[in-house]
Amino acid sequence: MKPNLQFTSSLILDNHPMKCVNPKLKIQYYMVLEYFVKQFEDNEYTDFRLNQYKDILLENNLKPDLTNTSIDNVIRSMVNCTLKPWKKKYRYLIMCDIALVLLDEINIQKAADSMKLFLTKRKQKQIDVLLSVLKNDKFDKNSINFASDLIEQYRKNYHFLKKPELRFIITANMSAGKSTLVNALIGKSLARTSQEVCTGNICYIYNKPFEDNHIHFENSQLNLDANVSDIKNFSWERASSSASYFRHLSEQKIRICIIDTPGVNSTLNKKHGEITREAIKSESYHKLIYVLNANKLGTDEEIKYLKWISENVPMNKIIFVLNKLDDFKCIDDDIEASIEDVRNDLFNLGYKNPTICPISAYFALLIKLKHKGERLTDDEEAEYELYTKKFSRPFYDLLKYYVGIDGDINDDETILMSKKCGLYGFEKVLFGGEL
Repeated sequence: MKPNLQFTSSLILDNHPMKCVNPKLKIQYYMVLEYFVKQFEDNEYTDFRLNQYKDILLENNLKPDLTNTSIDNVIRSMVNCTLKPWKKKYRYLIMCDIALVLLDEINIQKAADSMKLFLTKRKQKQIDVLLSVLKNDKFDKNSINFASDLIEQYRKNYHFLKKPELRFIITANMSAGKSTLVNALIGKSLARTSQEVCTGNICYIYNKPFEDNHIHFENSQLNLDANVSDIKNFSWERASSSASYFRHLSEQKIRICIIDTPGVNSTLNKKHGEITREAIKSESYHKLIYVLNANKLGTDEEIKYLKWISENVPMNKIIFVLNKLDDFKCIDDDIEASIEDVRNDLFNLGYKNPTICPISAYFALLIKLKHKGERLTDDEEAEYELYTKKFSRPFYDLLKYYVGIDGDINDDETILMSKKCGLYGFEKVLFGGEL
């Protein structure tokens, strides 16, 4: 499933320059923006984006209906007012907003050409210069300082959406912590966990170029301003897509799609396993992430599924995540021995040199939430403190199982704990570097 460009884009309008002008100008500005956008793309995505502009520009004012003749007059007034030369900045702002809504280069150029019909040749060249500034970081955005924020937002979207997309499909038996691991990768609690209704269909989760505090969600309907509750309270009868900014520990600008699949051993719905197997065989992806519950290894059902994976997925595409090692007890358990036992079991199933990433997905999620300033519940704060103490002990330190990653005396608590709980090493395996 490939989403529309607007679906994986980011947009912040909180400090838009037009918020401070008089209501009449706001209405005219919105009318011109809507006119040029809808000329070249009129769908539910552009409708949602335009509604964001309505919220900041129209407020309670209704947009008047105009004939073609009168809209032409409004356009001339906004983009080519010879009596009020200070209004020239509006054509720059409108062109930036057109670009941010459409995102498609061909449609943006068509909209620019349409605007040029209202401009002199000298002013047409100014629009061409703006289009170059929008796409090319070599041009100083501050040369058009009143539009610098919009230019920067477009650049971030433009360059991000040009990047190749890394695609990861994730699978597991139920209660392995798959959804918690997905949430840890995202840095937000978007995927359903075992305490909630289990995933019953494929969910495509995309990251966005920067944080705009908006979650995009599409199931039976499109919502570009969803919240976690919206996502967790919908029917899983069909595949869904969501997009949100992924919180990395570092400022990575990687374009990612996580394909979240149903647990394959649901006793309530055997169709879940069929959906997952079909996705693994038909989807395009760079890596398959198989999540293993360190406390429940070696069941007949899991062995059967692991054998099926080995027969249907190239070995170099598979990463095993050994989760819930935080449940181990110093007196009764041995983490190193457990990892070796898993390695041997996988070898016997045909995995000659399996990549195994030990992790505490729950602690990894708490680390990211706290690092990014999320307000933790009292229970989560207590658990964060408990896990910080636990993973400071040599027995639980997972850093030693990742080759090429060392502790550093300059590591702050976030980086140090992310290394010890396995998050840092796991993300290095996914996004760059090998075990």
